[in-house]
Amino acid sequence: MILNRIFLLGLICFSHFITAQNLPNQWRIDPYTHMVVSGDQMSKGIYDESTIEVVRLYFSQSNYWTLLTQNYNAKVDLMCRMEYKGVTYDSIGVRFKGQTSYFMNNSQKKSFNITMDAFKDGGDLGGYNTLNLNNSFDDPSMMREVLYYHMIRNHTPSAKANWVVLYINDVSWGLYQNVQQLNKDFLKEWYTSAKGINMRADAPGGFTGGGGAGPGWGDGTAGFNYLGEDTTQYQKYYTLKSTDATDTWQQLIAATKILKQSTNLEVDAPKVIDIDKTLWHLACENLFGDDDSYIYKGKMDYYLYQEPTLDRWATYDYDANSTFVASHASWSPFYNETKVNYPLLNKLLAVPSFRQRYLAHLRTINQQFFNPNFINPLIDSFDLKIKSHVLADTKKTTSNTAYTSAIPALKKYAADRRTTFNNNAEFKLESPVITDVKMKVNDQDWGKVRDGDVVTISLKATHSQGIKSCNLYLGKGIITKYTVLAMNDSGTNGDATSGDGIFSVSFTDGDAGDLITFYTQAIANNAAGTTAFFPQGTEHQMLAYTVQGQNNNAPTIVINEFMSSNKGVIKDENNETEDWIELYNTTSNAINIGGYVLTDDDANLDKYVVPEGTVMAPNSYLIIWADEDGTQGPYHANFKLSATGEKIILLDKSKNELDRVEYGPQQSDLSSARKPNGTGAFVIGQHTFNANNDVVGTDDELITFSIRPNPAQNMLYIDGLEKETIVNVYTLLGQQVVVQKTKGEVDISELNPGTYIILIGKQHLKFVKM
Repeated sequence: MILNRIFLLGLICFSHFITAQNLPNQWRIDPYTHMVVSGDQMSKGIYDESTIEVVRLYFSQSNYWTLLTQNYNAKVDLMCRMEYKGVTYDSIGVRFKGQTSYFMNNSQKKSFNITMDAFKDGGDLGGYNTLNLNNSFDDPSMMREVLYYHMIRNHTPSAKANWVVLYINDVSWGLYQNVQQLNKDFLKEWYTSAKGINMRADAPGGFTGGGGAGPGWGDGTAGFNYLGEDTTQYQKYYTLKSTDATDTWQQLIAATKILKQSTNLEVDAPKVIDIDKTLWHLACENLFGDDDSYIYKGKMDYYLYQEPTLDRWATYDYDANSTFVASHASWSPFYNETKVNYPLLNKLLAVPSFRQRYLAHLRTINQQFFNPNFINPLIDSFDLKIKSHVLADTKKTTSNTAYTSAIPALKKYAADRRTTFNNNAEFKLESPVITDVKMKVNDQDWGKVRDGDVVTISLKATHSQGIKSCNLYLGKGIITKYTVLAMNDSGTNGDATSGDGIFSVSFTDGDAGDLITFYTQAIANNAAGTTAFFPQGTEHQMLAYTVQGQNNNAPTIVINEFMSSNKGVIKDENNETEDWIELYNTTSNAINIGGYVLTDDDANLDKYVVPEGTVMAPNSYLIIWADEDGTQGPYHANFKLSATGEKIILLDKSKNELDRVEYGPQQSDLSSARKPNGTGAFVIGQHTFNANNDVVGTDDELITFSIRPNPAQNMLYIDGLEKETIVNVYTLLGQQVVVQKTKGEVDISELNPGTYIILIGKQHLKFVKM
């Protein structure tokens, strides 16, 4: 039906899930899956992968090339003018950048650093002060950086990247990979604070190469090794990019000392190192055969950041033009771990629990990204986008023939790497399978949690050799040290039935307003203790809920329905078609809601205040017009609703949050309404303005069904169908990927790993394809 398709394209509107959280831009809340996720959003603006823009530089100096060359060592900017998308930017700074891409490159296709505010305060391009136009040196595909960062951004902080075509004084310099600067702007997108210590593992003076240019790779200089108590020894080998700390170098020394000297790293290392973030980064470097990496060099081409809230260091990636190196396809999953000057490998991977976590992360990345059904179409799509630009590029450092050969070479690398890993004895050990992870409070699955409530988390875990143990990792916020709670199958402490393979744990934690994040772990009963996590993307993909205040058991008013694109189906008292919000009194008592607040902004909790004396009768409705025109009456809010998606928050007089809706794209003249009325999830459909939402039309058939297993790998089984029924499977972006008539099973073996929606009639469920 048409409404089914509209429902999927707009997805669904979601009821309250998470209270106000000031999340960094790379993080988002998915109310549907109850997850907080980072790094999976498509870049927009100047790093939009879907478009290739033109950057034009104009130098007034006739000898600008000589001046740029002379300025290289001192890193001095040369003033010029830039044009981008029809806008002129005066007095920007330009200089050459790079090391091997500069010294070993005899062509004019150098890499460029562009500083928007070099000569004029406040200059920026799309909110960014610095651009890096990289020349794809030693990368005949001219896509490795964009491709690599596109994928690993799902699991580790990494730069945004896309392509631009560069002109200098109206002469084409060809295609460049436009890669984000790793500065405070970058840190603000990934962390709750950019005031920590940000370092590049590289000598401040410049080129530090290996093999004949000074000490070789892995010499222990900038590999997070302990170099003694003299801070100057560290300042020789690490370049400090930014810090708000007063004891920057002492902090680095203290962490490296623990890594070298501790006799109990499982306990001590997490105090100074974010183990999970570091292991994800190392896993990405290893799988993608990154030549410019900690994994390979052990002394440069990576960054370190000490997040200031918890004072823990984590590594992240820099310089990706040398990924997908064919000769590295045979690297062991533990490449260089035996070398003592690579302590993030040598020390951390010697701890069994860290090693199993690292292996679990490797399996996740290998399964998701080196699946030929995922990576090959992605490479093909990038090839289609840039091929004409590459072939027309007369200044590139390689040939057209090299480019043509590079595309299948990327695919071959992925296939060879997948084979290497799948043949590794440790890697290929069977992992536990975690399904049916649930949160329950007051006998409700994913119910609203108030401070003092007992919360129970449960999961089902299986393995051919049995399950040794299951754990819950429990934290507050997205930057947190997790407390580990043992889950049990004993029929006690929240577990319903002993020995049924369902592990549970109950707890009371959190104050009103806290964002509680958690993930689960299952450990197999085998010699290795093979480990699996759910969600797999620890600790950047966590299940979450927000603790609400007790609110003195106040009667409940809810946001019951809204319309954000009213083109004429409903008119207000002024005969105007405006957005509207419907409130509903779910109780059998009259409630005075004078002083209650409606807002669409977490930072403004006084945006629209309901007039004093407003009383809602039992089970009654109240319409608030969201038209940004309070002059038209007391029930006209001073904000509008966005048809592309936003939030609506309802608070009582004491600013206790009563309800919250976070919704996606809407359809004109259709509303989003709770079904069942007052309590259910929001569904897009024909409006029931100022009335009960449970009126069911002929197109509103509800088929109650359930699915198993979830996550699933090859087959998805449907329970509850009485006859052959059309089943639709969609991506989260509304793309239909399966249409099948079935009475009980759906083949999903050809789907890429990820999250999907299955729709039957008017009911939908979400599942994860492994």
